[in-house]
Order: sequence, then structure tokens, then C-alpha cells
Amino acid sequence: MTPKTAIVRIFLFWFLCCSAPLSSVPVVAAADSDSDEACDAPDDVNEYPPPPKSCRLLLSPRPSSSQDIDDDGDRTYGIYSAVSIPKNRPLTPLGGDLVLHLIDVSTSDEHKTSAHVENTVQLQKWKKYGYIQEAATSGHGGNYEGLGDIWTVLPGISMLGASRQQKQGRPNIWASIPENDEASHPRHQSALAGSFALHYNLTHQVTIPGGLEGGDEVLVDRSGWHRKRALMLKSDDTAVNDGSSNNNSKDDTTMSIDHLFSHGTCLDNIYPGKSSNGYGRGALASRFIPSGSIVAPVPVLPLPRDELKFLRLKEWKKVTSFRKRLLKETAGGKSDGEGDVTEDELPLPPDMEWRQQLLLNYCYGHEQSSVLLFPYGVFVNYINHAPSASESTDGPVANVKLQWSERLMNTTTKLDVRSLTPSQLWEQSTPPEGLILELVALKDIKPDEEILLDYGSIWSEAWKEHSDQYPESILKLADDHTLEKEYSPAYIMDDVVTNLRTVEEQTQFPYPENVFTACFYRYDTEATTKSDTVNKGKTEATPWKMSLGLFDMTNLRPCKVISREPANDRFATPQQLKQQGQPPQGKMLYTAIIQNRPGLPANERIPKGTKHIVSGIPRGAFRFVDRPYASDIHLDGAFRHNIGVDEAKIYPEVWLDLKSE
Repeated sequence: MTPKTAIVRIFLFWFLCCSAPLSSVPVVAAADSDSDEACDAPDDVNEYPPPPKSCRLLLSPRPSSSQDIDDDGDRTYGIYSAVSIPKNRPLTPLGGDLVLHLIDVSTSDEHKTSAHVENTVQLQKWKKYGYIQEAATSGHGGNYEGLGDIWTVLPGISMLGASRQQKQGRPNIWASIPENDEASHPRHQSALAGSFALHYNLTHQVTIPGGLEGGDEVLVDRSGWHRKRALMLKSDDTAVNDGSSNNNSKDDTTMSIDHLFSHGTCLDNIYPGKSSNGYGRGALASRFIPSGSIVAPVPVLPLPRDELKFLRLKEWKKVTSFRKRLLKETAGGKSDGEGDVTEDELPLPPDMEWRQQLLLNYCYGHEQSSVLLFPYGVFVNYINHAPSASESTDGPVANVKLQWSERLMNTTTKLDVRSLTPSQLWEQSTPPEGLILELVALKDIKPDEEILLDYGSIWSEAWKEHSDQYPESILKLADDHTLEKEYSPAYIMDDVVTNLRTVEEQTQFPYPENVFTACFYRYDTEATTKSDTVNKGKTEATPWKMSLGLFDMTNLRPCKVISREPANDRFATPQQLKQQGQPPQGKMLYTAIIQNRPGLPANERIPKGTKHIVSGIPRGAFRFVDRPYASDIHLDGAFRHNIGVDEAKIYPEVWLDLKSE
């Protein structure tokens, strides 16, 4: 750098930073203590370490010409491939992201009050613009986590990527069913139980004919394009249904590799794996990351704290009854009129408390703010806690920190929402997209080293209190005889149960109370009436049939096994069957009564009063499913607390609306 260039850069930095009117930039709490500190120019201002050349995926501002192709609202940033990835290969070969579920968030139930409806306004915006989906139709599981509506949150690729409109092209990636387990932290042995997502490793596969090429934008499937094709559902767009050609417009979505590495940030510096610090799952470095480098971009969506409070569907009945009685007492028998309080302003019954969605544990928050920030970057929600190096500790210490990504945020002309008050944030017609933090390495990080972030002192104190009380909680469960109840997660039952018991057998040898059996089966009212199904009054009997797309999670329905028989070769002669003898253990076919699941469309619902019996179902078409509110995320007393960023000084002063005077 020549002396002349250095002088010009210093002048430009002073002009942009120190001479700008205060009203033109957000007032961030970090600058409160020393106003001059913000204008101390670094040695190489505006020079950032470039992404490593081995990076496969990058986040980069999208060209303005492509920002109108997204049918879920504009996405300011896009995911781009820096390498060629063949069809049917994983987009992220080292693993997939978490899946979170919002429980009983329906806003239409008669037992819910208007305040509850208003309490999900921002989440409804998330859903409208494709940031979250309905579990009943997403195909990623979670349908049975509650009795109300379940919404699925898919951080990472699914939320971050743009989505192609059906009339202009097709998505080029697709994700199947995530894995599900308790990460070696069972409920009766670990204080961590119930505090983390059970569904994980949601991995996207490339589906576009010819695969992705270097510079191509990754386009996710939010409209159910792949599912509709797999389920053979009709579509108005025959060109898209054909799927034989690449309909993506390279002019709209493709960037040069040089441009991506000049303006983008690497998305695959980290990958999900086993935590080396006893947390179960964690985020690990996929390559050497030098100190001061950007480890990962962290896009965030603002959300009011109150929107993560919820009650179970049936609890609203009790709340409504209590509030109506209390309203009558406090109003002297009047239900309306001047001076009366509304039902929504009344408290919950004395023996009831608001529950907190698991999503809270993954949000960043400040003790003095009603604003939460949900991070939806790739794999960033796997990152665990460790104290900072300045704290006295013998264990691991944090090796990354959070800061605003001015590099990415300054590439857009959209409103910087950091200058808005919380109420102004919530008045925005769309989710405030475009807020991006970044994780920066505090030291050199070796390949496969776990990435750790300091969650803050307030979080640490809350966790210590929870973990210290955990042994007492277990003793209380023992006193209440809760531990005597047999419990086995559904995924364990699927692993260990080879031959399924009939309903009659379960009267003597029942399964654990927390699970039930379900079958992959597609019922269509029109198809059933036209088939060779035998109808006897209110009973329908039909054979099980394998079909394309059958093992989609939306086809998983409750079912009860009523009989089983050996799964002999259906084409064998009687003499051959006699010679074959008993088939190997587990090779059985089952007859079951199929039932409806919540959220089914009208044409897939078995008519009320009809017993629908299906025969010849293989064991592979059955799954054990946790009953509503039975999995670990519903445990009473499970840890709930946002990740603290108070000490990180990233919250603007205008967001600190809970700050005491």
C-alpha cells in the first residue's frame, strides 16, 4: 500500500464514520462508553480476509435482477455454489442442520383469546414469507408433537436460500427426513434433556438435471415442488412437472467465482458433529481457520419475547373458564362497559404458568430488551457454550465472538432496522430481513476443533441454577413415582422391535405409554371408491400398495395392528411354501386399522364412522411415534433461556426498551 493510498483511505474512513450525522447510523451500545473508540481506524480498514479457496458454498448479496424471482418475499442474500455438485449428491456432505418445532401455535382455535392471536403476529409473518412451515405439510416430521398446529423451523439452507417461482423454473435442491435422537442425554440422566432439538441432520440433495455448476445459486423448495412430483399431485405448470430440463435462468442467478469470493462469505467453515465437550451435538471446524477470520455469517430475524410464550391446546379451555369467572367477579357481574377489564388482560390460573418454546434456547437476547434475534445461518445453531478466556476456568474457552457483519450489511440499500425501536420493528410489513451478524475467530482454530461461543454471564448463572437443581428434580420425580413409568423414545422402539404386537397382545404386554404405532399409507376418497375395495357397511378392506412418494412423512397415519402373518413369497406354490417353512424373524406382513391424523385435507380423511382395514403391510411401513407432549422437549422443568449477548455489546441502544431508568 503506497503512502498516497493510505492517506486517501484514512480520509475516506474519517469522512464516512466520524463526520456522519448521528441520526444516519444506529446507536449501538458498544459505543456508549467511549465515543472516540468507534472512529479508531484499523490498520487495514475495509479489508477483510477473503474466504478460503476450498470453500464450496458462499453467502453473497443477490443481484437486483434476481430478487424478484422469490415467491416468498425478497431475499437480499443468496447461497451460491463455488464448485460443481452432481445430481443426487449432498449440498453439505458433512451433515445437515437442526429442525425445530413450534408447539400449538394455531391462532384459530375457539378457546384462544384475541391476545393470543395477536401474540403470534411476527411468527405469522415468518410463515407467510417462507421462514417457517406447517409440520403437517412440510414432510420433515413433528406432526404429532402437540394437539394444535405445529410449525416447523428449518434454520440453515432451508431458511436462508431463495426460492424459485414455479412459473419461472424449479428448485434445485431437496431435503428428506431428518434424524431424531436425544444425543446421549436421556431425561433421567442429564440436565440437558429437553433443552435442545431432537431432530437434526436435515441434509439437502442436489436435484437439478446436470447438477449445480460453480457460480449457480442454490434455490430451495418451499412450495412443495418435489413433494408434489413424488406424490404425483397435479400441477398447473406442466413445464416444471416435466423436470427433464434445467429451467433456471443463468442470467438471473449465476455469478462469477471471482465475484463470489470478492463479495461473499464462506458458509462451510463449520460442520455438525459430536461435541468434544460433552454437549452431545456440536459445530466443528471443517478446515483451519486463522485468528481474526470470519468463521460463519449469522443472519438473524428479530422476534418479540412474548411470541415464544405458549399454552397447550387443552390448557386454553381451563384458562378461558378461569378468566370468565374472574372477569365476572372483578366487574361485579358485568361483561362489558366503561372501566371493565378485558378477558385478555387477566392472569392465568394460580396453578398454571406460561410455557416457553424450545426456540428460545437458540435465540440471542439482551436482558434489557424485548427483542430476540433468531440465528438461521448454516450450522450456527450447533454451536455450544464456553466461557471467555478472561474468566477463571480449567475447561475449554470460547474461540469465537459475535459482531455485526458490516461487510454484508453495507452492500444493500435497504433500511438498517437497527435504527428502529422495537415497536417500529414489529410494524414492518415483512420480517426484517437483512440483519447479519458474523462469528469471528478469537484464535487459530484447528480442523475438527469444536466451535465455542460465550453465552454470557446471565445465561451461565441460569444454567448453573438449573443444573444444581437437577438432582433434586430427579428425586422429586422418584417421590411422585414418575420414574416408575416405562419410557422409551420412539426411535429406540423402531430399532429394537422387530415383530409388532397386535392390539389384543398389547392388553397383556403393552408398549410404553409414550408411543403409538403409525403406518405409511395413502388414502384417497375418490380412488378408494373406484378400487376393488370390499365395502361391508361401515367397514372398508383393501391391500397395502407401494407407490411413488408413499414414504413421505405426510402419509404417516396412526394405525392399530390387528393381525400378522408370515411374509412368504406370494408367487410360490403351496409345495414351495411348505418347503420354505417359517420365514426369518421379522419377515411378517400385518393387517391394521388405519386412522386419520391431524391436519389431513378432506380428500385424504377416512369418513367418520368408517373402519378402514389394510392388509399386507410390511414392517418397514410402520413407525413408532411419540404421543403429543411426550418427547423430551415437553419435559416440565426443561432448561429454557436465550443465549446472552449483553456483554457482546451488539444491541443498539434503541432496542433496550426494558432498561430501567
